[in-house]
Amino acid sequence: MIKAILLDIEGTLAPLSFVKEVLFPYSKERLPQFLRENWEREEVKRIINEATKIAGHPLDPESASELFSRWIDEDKKYTPLKELQGHIWQEGYEKGELKAPVYEDAYKKLLEWKERGIPLYVYSSGSVKAQKLFFSHTQFGDITHLFSGFFDTRIGSKKDKRSYEEIAKKLGLKPEEILFISDNPDELRSAKEAGMKVIQSVREGVSPAEGFDKIKSFEEIEL
Repeated sequence: MIKAILLDIEGTLAPLSFVKEVLFPYSKERLPQFLRENWEREEVKRIINEATKIAGHPLDPESASELFSRWIDEDKKYTPLKELQGHIWQEGYEKGELKAPVYEDAYKKLLEWKERGIPLYVYSSGSVKAQKLFFSHTQFGDITHLFSGFFDTRIGSKKDKRSYEEIAKKLGLKPEEILFISDNPDELRSAKEAGMKVIQSVREGVSPAEGFDKIKSFEEIEL
């Protein structure tokens, strides 16, 4: 019996194109100015310290901007990059320059599951901060209340089965009591190896993979 649902964002709850064609370019364009203006903020200092450890050399605003920009181009999943992007996106959402496009069929199904008392969780490579910003600025308004919790790469890689085992522990559930929905076969494989039930979301731009149940719309999911 499914007692909780774990959800990916990109390609599952929202179009893949929003992140790569809207969010990434937005953060890359605003990186230099954001770092110059916020270099002395404590949370930015902490992010820079973490990035310095990965880079292996000291960073100033200019070199940090170049580093983060390269990581964006390379689609790195480094936690300091994701956290910095979260801060930049926050400004964009608050200014009304960004709005998160959630699939309507997904939104309706989330409402249904919430009303049925099924806890919903998000696991994304984007930081928890970025996730909450995303869901608080959708075309349906603030829908963060639909979720019972959020997980990011601080719990581990989405392609490592131990991450899913750890999530199950934190939820106080057996892995087989959790349904994970994602577009990414590597993530689904890892979650399945951990014991979770899995479904592949096959939206535009996503190739079906063998070994998983598949959906093109959340309307197809029956629990």
